[in-house]
Amino acid sequence: MSRVLISVGVIQVFIILTGMIRAKILSIALGPAGFGIIATVDQVVLTVVQVAGFSIPFFSMKFMSRAHSEGNRRFQTVFSSFLRGLFLLSIMVTILVIGITWWHPALLGVELVPYKLFILLALLNVPAMMLGIFFVHTLAAAQMTSASATLNLVVTFCLAFAASSAAWLFGMDGIYITVAITGVLTTIGSIFYIRKKLSLRVTDASAGILKELRRSPEIISFSLYGHMALSAYSITMLIARYEVFSTMGEAQAGLLQALFAIALALGAISGPLNYLYLTPILNRNIPNEDKFEKAHEFQSLMIIIVFTLSIPFLLFPNLALTLLYSSEFRPASAHLYLFVFWQSVYLIVNVYTQLLIGLDDVRFISVSSLISYIVAIVLAPYLVGRFGLPGAAFALSLSVFLNGLVIPFRLATKFRTSIPSGLWIRTIICLGGIVVTGQIFSQLEEFSVTGLLARVFYIALLTPLLWKLLPDEQKRMIADTIGRFRA
Repeated sequence: MSRVLISVGVIQVFIILTGMIRAKILSIALGPAGFGIIATVDQVVLTVVQVAGFSIPFFSMKFMSRAHSEGNRRFQTVFSSFLRGLFLLSIMVTILVIGITWWHPALLGVELVPYKLFILLALLNVPAMMLGIFFVHTLAAAQMTSASATLNLVVTFCLAFAASSAAWLFGMDGIYITVAITGVLTTIGSIFYIRKKLSLRVTDASAGILKELRRSPEIISFSLYGHMALSAYSITMLIARYEVFSTMGEAQAGLLQALFAIALALGAISGPLNYLYLTPILNRNIPNEDKFEKAHEFQSLMIIIVFTLSIPFLLFPNLALTLLYSSEFRPASAHLYLFVFWQSVYLIVNVYTQLLIGLDDVRFISVSSLISYIVAIVLAPYLVGRFGLPGAAFALSLSVFLNGLVIPFRLATKFRTSIPSGLWIRTIICLGGIVVTGQIFSQLEEFSVTGLLARVFYIALLTPLLWKLLPDEQKRMIADTIGRFRA
């Protein structure tokens, strides 16, 4: 497990660097206001992909993983069936939403009406986004974790390069046209890559989405329930952005995007370790006891990864915002740890969310997620209005926290298993440490003598604690690596 996770982790670091460079160029070229507009438009498109796409690009992996465990022939049929259905759906969704936006742009919010053209152009990339997610998950379902991460890196780099170049040369006007063209090219390239890696054909005589639905009718219920949860999450993110955009202005929306981007960077490194490595395993035909063991083992490592990755942003929030964006984004530094906390809770809870999905308890986890996000949707306008940018973090953290509370009870009551006490202790230390660290060091000047000494002392105390919490397998791997390096 360790070597695969390291490989994926390294690739995800490059993905993060790509995203950071893109954000840096866009923030300089467009400023906080323009950056806020782009972020809001991007969230509209992502919401369309998740809501109107019925979350099929995300949840197809469950059935692809199962099909792969049944043999190559079955895998080919399921792949072609989903691909055909997803392509037709993406085209219809794009035409429908473009039509609605063209004739009734106010449905997206009156504040977004001036940016109607940007939204229309951005919507052209919906098919490429849907298919891109599906292709990455296809490789993951075949347990080609590194290849899946590599494809994700290449596509991300191409789209980031297109957006950054267009912003630098043409401003906002050229971004989405360039990205749409690039999306078509990366989709074609992805098809050839998958054919090379898995020998999968686009078409198959026995394939057909209707045939697949008749053979596996649970696809409908699974997708619908999963769709509710993912859609609620995306809508919550959109409402948080919209509330800041509409009540606090474009510049504050830009600051919010910077905070979101840094927090989500944690997810962009550690999240794919879950989706690309653990999730395909949990959805294969293996005993439940093996799934419990894999989830607990992975969670133990995930907690350490999340906390370790968060440390630089907790200790140097001003530096992070200045380097990644510009000095204009520094006013948001005092709130950064709140967004890091939200994403950390999400990543930790998501391990057991994927476990329940792998146990086919989709209905419960979807309804639970839906209820928790509805609470966030209802409270977001009040919290943003009352607390400003931190209000968005409070709403999102609350939704994930509520969902996380019910999962242990579900595991105990239905599956007669429990989360080990050691994992509870590690989770409390991790999340509590994020809050305390962020609160303390947001008050200390980063490059004063006192501030630097405090940070050095903190790292010196923290390092042996993290080593103690690290699973034995990872300790041995690190020790072996150091030994080989010395030799």
